[in-house]
Amino acid sequence: MEYLSQIRVRPWQWLIPAVAMLLLLGVACGSAAQPADTGGSQPSDTAPTTVAQPVMDSGDATINPGKLKILVGGWGGRWLPLHNSGGHAYGINSMGFLVRSDANRQYIPGIATDWSVSEDGLTWTFTIRDDAFWHDGTPLTAEDVLFTWEQNFGEGALEVGTSSTQLNLTRNTVNIEMTAPNQVSLTTESVDSGIVNLFSDATGSAVGALMPAAFWDGYEPRDADRASEYDQNPIGAGPLKAVRIVSDEVMEFERFDQYYDEDRSIKVANVDLFKVPDLATRAAALEAGDADIAPISLDTSDRVKAAGGRIVWGPEASYFRTQLLGAWLPDVPYNKKEVRQAMQYALDMSQFQALYGAEVFVPKGMAYVTPSSIGYSPELDAYEYNPDKARELMAAAGFANGEGFGKLIINTWQSQGVPFLPESAELAANMWKTELGIDSEVRVGDETTIKQQANSSNVLDGQIVWRDNETRVDGVSITRSGFAQPENAGRAHEDPAIFAAAQAGIAVIPPVEKDEALRELYRTLRDEGYRMSIGYINIPWGVTSRVESWTPQPMAFYPSALHTITLK
Repeated sequence: MEYLSQIRVRPWQWLIPAVAMLLLLGVACGSAAQPADTGGSQPSDTAPTTVAQPVMDSGDATINPGKLKILVGGWGGRWLPLHNSGGHAYGINSMGFLVRSDANRQYIPGIATDWSVSEDGLTWTFTIRDDAFWHDGTPLTAEDVLFTWEQNFGEGALEVGTSSTQLNLTRNTVNIEMTAPNQVSLTTESVDSGIVNLFSDATGSAVGALMPAAFWDGYEPRDADRASEYDQNPIGAGPLKAVRIVSDEVMEFERFDQYYDEDRSIKVANVDLFKVPDLATRAAALEAGDADIAPISLDTSDRVKAAGGRIVWGPEASYFRTQLLGAWLPDVPYNKKEVRQAMQYALDMSQFQALYGAEVFVPKGMAYVTPSSIGYSPELDAYEYNPDKARELMAAAGFANGEGFGKLIINTWQSQGVPFLPESAELAANMWKTELGIDSEVRVGDETTIKQQANSSNVLDGQIVWRDNETRVDGVSITRSGFAQPENAGRAHEDPAIFAAAQAGIAVIPPVEKDEALRELYRTLRDEGYRMSIGYINIPWGVTSRVESWTPQPMAFYPSALHTITLK
């Protein structure tokens, strides 16, 4: 059956007028030249050759003196400096992290030159480098790391935090201390093999971003006015330094010459990040030469190519996260395993591919576990489309033809990371109605409100949250939150056996053993059906011919690996 025709919004609605954004961006970014190989998992297109821009030499690096203009759908949140994290789109490139990740998402030294874990697996110690600086020119020290940890994971953090990743670690933290002038240690109540990942830039989150303790000297840590000042003038330690912020419009950055790692320094003098939610507007800006890089759609890619641009793919950038809230409650229909499995057998993945395009949507993996994740195996991929089996399971659970199921509310929002998020929810709702007789209703609401309700209350128990989320190299943190913490309001279940299995699986630290332990755990979780195996999203980034080369990192829905960008 063709379900795509039943959704309320059609793909042609991308094509809305782009005049306002073109007026905002104004002057074209530069001229074109023959692009180099951009790498990535998908083929790139080429563009015609024209005149190149001059470059200036800075030490061993060749630095373009011009400006790179990047458009994004949203910031991914703004700075709530204490007890939270900054936006993905800018925080990853402007903030300092203890650990960084290379082109293959392997961990490499960042602000920390090395790290170690105690024999019992509970205490992680990081050694802080002596050549890192804040954007105001002051040295970054172990005291800054201690301050950041105390604010984000120490006393009082649970009461004010809104990031589920941050809250997850806070619940498990028992001690934070400086153990040497250049060392800081964090001790957890139970073994957490994902600590290094959380403090890295590989998470897709800025929860590990460091803050300068001196900025808050003389102020209460939760001083609202001081926090607002930091939000407007954040002091980071990353390769880009913020110089001007216009809320909901633009963030302007300049290359930070004191960045400690020359190999990963930005090779352009200035970078502007514009917030442009509309896909068609972003494509029009690229087409006119008023921007250099932007996430676009396949429907608009021809316009970019016709103007001499090309597509650079960001693989495994995001995924569909389905939260079956209150699944442990006996009166909730999907409390029964047969129902959770039936709902997945009723989903036709070809319909999602018709909505997004087969290059964009890939039905592989289970929720946050995609092919590049630790613990992935093909057994985690999407359930086969088998509506007959789905109906048999529903009947076995006592809900034949949906009788007695009641109304199923599916909460979602207009996503800046994954287009057509409400439409994809409508697809699922239509399939559940048609194949299983479930009275399904999609409600599009406010992202922040829905997240807060799902993570910290029982307001949405018995309802589904259909959302986007970042894929994970290391899924330990989100596994802990959903499956290993009985006290977490956003937990997926209330099964003692699953709690025990999850706690054991995420406690394995040696890499080879950890991969196998998570693989076994994830197969168990897939069979239980608490997190649906739907698929992931590859991002088609539109790139003008002015960009000679760029190799974005996998598992990044934000502009990543900016140090690989060279301009003509």
